[in-house]
Amino acid sequence: MKKYLSGFITGTLATICMFMFLGAGQIEDDSLKVMLGRIDAYLSGDTTIGPSGRYQLQSFSIDRTHWHYLLDTTTGELYRMEPSRTPSNARWVLTAEPNFKK
Repeated sequence: MKKYLSGFITGTLATICMFMFLGAGQIEDDSLKVMLGRIDAYLSGDTTIGPSGRYQLQSFSIDRTHWHYLLDTTTGELYRMEPSRTPSNARWVLTAEPNFKK
């Protein structure tokens, strides 16, 4: 009986540790630092980026729903991050075109 009990406890602890380590990796993907790093990487691919301060990021949450908006102050275009089940699949979608002529 002791072997079964110690085996059950060992298996349970191993399972709990596995879930803790896997869960900790997912939290890192959802952090604001990681998201801002992805935005910087996305924007650095644009060769027309001028001085810093061209883009303004606004993030807020309502009832556990996170919203992220990106305003291009040079062109006046407003982008919204379209969420996905996995953070790496989220993408920026043009929400509003500029209200002035370029």
